[in-house]
Amino acid sequence: MDERIEIAAPRDRVFEMWTAVGQFPSFMTGVDLVHLETEERMRWRVSVAGVDPVFYAVITELVPGRRIAWVSVDQTTMGWWIDLEEAGPDRTCMTVRTIWSPRGSVRAPATAHELDERTIRCDLQRFRALVEEAFVEGTLEEAA
Repeated sequence: MDERIEIAAPRDRVFEMWTAVGQFPSFMTGVDLVHLETEERMRWRVSVAGVDPVFYAVITELVPGRRIAWVSVDQTTMGWWIDLEEAGPDRTCMTVRTIWSPRGSVRAPATAHELDERTIRCDLQRFRALVEEAFVEGTLEEAA
């Protein structure tokens, strides 16, 4: 899935939010916790149908202010690539490419979320709203 969104915030601020992985549960459906274990390795805890509740991902690309990408390293095929470009004063064009393909026969709890393109698009709209609100209020925290 590829999605392109314009955000009313500077590129560096948008990038900060993408590197603050602890904030992911505030906009990503089915994500309960993301913890950066090292500079490159993330531990995810999720409630997503067909996915082990805990998996790991590694950051494969990190270009400050411009690009971040990560992929899973175990039973879930998951990858995100986020590219950021300036779209004018205090505006950013964000291009997001995702792959999501749970593998195996993991039994999901009744409360598990189904992920599809529509859900991910809604997550990205929530991301945009969070970044824009934080930028306007001047409360965007430093990347964790």
